[in-house]
Amino acid sequence: MKKRIVSLLFTLVYLGLCLVPAVGLMLGGAARSGANEVLAVMPSLTRRDGTLNGSYLSGLADYIGDRFFLRQEFVTAWARLNAALFHSSVTEDVILGDDGWLYFAPTLADYTGSDPMSERELWCAARTLCLLQEYAEGRGGEFLFAVAPNKNSLYNDAMPAYPRSGDASNADRLFALLDGMDVNYVNLFAVFAARDETLYFRTDSHWNGRGAALAADALLDALGRESAWFDAPFAADEHTGDLYEMLYPAGDGREPDMVYAGAIDYSADTDNVNAVTINTAGSGEGTLLMYRDSFGRNLYPYLAASFENAVFSRKNDYDPTAMADGGALIVELVERNLRYLNANVPSLPAPERDASLADGARLAGTVSMDIRAGKDGLVTVSGTFGELAPDADSPVYLLAGDRLFEAVPTPQGFSARLSEDAVSSLAAVFTADGETVRLDNIM
Repeated sequence: MKKRIVSLLFTLVYLGLCLVPAVGLMLGGAARSGANEVLAVMPSLTRRDGTLNGSYLSGLADYIGDRFFLRQEFVTAWARLNAALFHSSVTEDVILGDDGWLYFAPTLADYTGSDPMSERELWCAARTLCLLQEYAEGRGGEFLFAVAPNKNSLYNDAMPAYPRSGDASNADRLFALLDGMDVNYVNLFAVFAARDETLYFRTDSHWNGRGAALAADALLDALGRESAWFDAPFAADEHTGDLYEMLYPAGDGREPDMVYAGAIDYSADTDNVNAVTINTAGSGEGTLLMYRDSFGRNLYPYLAASFENAVFSRKNDYDPTAMADGGALIVELVERNLRYLNANVPSLPAPERDASLADGARLAGTVSMDIRAGKDGLVTVSGTFGELAPDADSPVYLLAGDRLFEAVPTPQGFSARLSEDAVSSLAAVFTADGETVRLDNIM
């Protein structure tokens, strides 16, 4: 009889615990979202055309699975148990390091060298930056490129023992190409490596407050502007890391941070540091257009104060036509996202080249083209080469009547913004093919 009572009590407790999430959800106790987490939306029984939604049940399961009561607490408890017993992360985007260090898993390919960019990918990225610089300088301005290092590229003592290729990183290979093209860039890897101080967070994928100040000084110095943000007084603060929130969404862990102790003299049209576009007015001189990513969140105030007007954009379209004449154009991109330079073709008016470059070109094939209307009276022309891919270091040119334009190259093709008159007279595309020049008719 005693055993039956114990079994009954155990069953009731077990069922009660199983019912807690569902009952809590029905009573309005839905779980909050974790860091960088997008919750599933409530599905509809029917589609827009009135037919039955065959994915309704799976969608409902996702909706409930994202919102059941105490979800984040259960996730956090499970994560802590795995970390304590097996020293493993239950979140695929977080790598559990030693001594409380956390790393962002999408940086692992860069760290191990397991997914190097091809020679064509790197050359196209470098050439794209070169064309952006040419345009900025043609407007009487300046151009600067910067790569924010992955955390484990600078601080890897706490990383698990992964096999590494030993080859040059994508960033180093890109820098070598930029040197050959005379493109202005700041090597933040060297800037940070020269400091003994740890300037990234342990539980976040980004640099800390002093790291942002150091990066700002390096960028401003490269533009010929004096600044000493890094050497100014800082005050102790605390920070909750984005990686910590991913792994322990209900946790309350904090780590030390340092924040600038003085006033940064600028104003902004928004207090949202993650806003797609931030317009600022500062006490400096000149204008700035900066394309930045999440590393710009605690970086942009220092730069904003150093210019009279600045625009900070998280868009990846890299539209240099938005810069003011005589202003500065900065592109900042984290190391793990260098392929964005090829995936997001800039809105760049195609520069005209010497038409004699096409002399002696031989016919080799055809190229599929896509033409669509653009802004400012320009038309975007893009295409792919297919099997007739050009050499790794070949520019791509468009022949329009007796005029020649250089397109932005991509690993599989090209893109260019041309006037309607130029588009109407397009005749061929040509690229280098070995030691000859290959001419392709347009389809």
